Amino acid sequence: MKNRATVVLLPLILAACTAPSEFSGQMPEFYPSRDGATFRFGQTAKIVTEDVRYHVPVQWEVTVDEPTTTRAPRSAEHARSLVCFPVSFTPAAIGEFPMDVTVALPELLPIDGPLAANVADPNYCGDWDITGYTGELEANETYTGFVASWAGSADPGIVGRGVELKSRDATLTWE
Repeated sequence: MKNRATVVLLPLILAACTAPSEFSGQMPEFYPSRDGATFRFGQTAKIVTEDVRYHVPVQWEVTVDEPTTTRAPRSAEHARSLVCFPVSFTPAAIGEFPMDVTVALPELLPIDGPLAANVADPNYCGDWDITGYTGELEANETYTGFVASWAGSADPGIVGRGVELKSRDATLTWE
């Protein structure tokens, strides 16, 4: 009797431990922004990111606002001022999946026209609460962060005047 119970329970236990298959759920209609699009500060772009293993999607609305310039703290060596671009990410929809995953967040960089600009630690500008972990995301809740650039004290370098967003499917800019 003991052996028969083991034979029956073993397949059930193994089935419960199997990794889920790729995402196959439905998502609401969503039109991502065209690759190469340029936005004015305050305008909202739409992008889709997903995790690399199960391809669970998150549909994002991303807004970059006008930058503010502040005096650099002493801890920011060789920087005279910081340029802070506020960024907000709002997940419009999050793929339903039996487990939490982490979706890739797009890369955000300061630019000056076609040139890459000086990059500063965004924590100099304020708190960053943007996450790609689906267990911490809520649809239609806005998460904020910053893109930061700097001007040097001896040589200003290339100071950010805009922001470039790079995802797997698109490169977008705000100017």
